[in-house]
Amino acid sequence: MSYAFLSGYRVQAAARQAVEAGAEAEAASNRAERAVQRLEDVLARHALVLKTLLNFCEKRGLFNEPEFLRMMEEVDLSDGIRDGRYKPGAEPKRCVACGRANQRTAIRCMYCGEDIPDRAII
Repeated sequence: MSYAFLSGYRVQAAARQAVEAGAEAEAASNRAERAVQRLEDVLARHALVLKTLLNFCEKRGLFNEPEFLRMMEEVDLSDGIRDGRYKPGAEPKRCVACGRANQRTAIRCMYCGEDIPDRAII
C-alpha cells in the first residue's frame, strides 16, 4: 500500500503555512511603516513648534540663538548625561494627600483632587 499522498499533503500544508507567515510578516511590516510615519509626523510638528518659539523669542528680544544653544546644553546636562537628549524621570508623581500615583504632568490628583506640587511640565 502506498502513502505517497501523505507526502503531497505535507508539502501543501507547509506551503500554506509559508503563505500565512508571509502575509503576517507583510502586515507587521505595514504596521511598522505606519508607526514610523506617525513618529516622523510628530517629530516634524515638534520641530515646527520649536523653530516658531525660537523665532518668536528672537524677534521679541528675549534671547538669541547662541543663548538658546547654551541653555539647551544646560538642560541637556540636567539629566546627568550630555547626549543631546532630555530624559526626565519617568516615575509617576505621588499625591501628598492620598499617596496614589499620578501622571508626571498631573496638576491635581486624579483620585482625591489634591494639588500636586512640583509637577513635570513635559
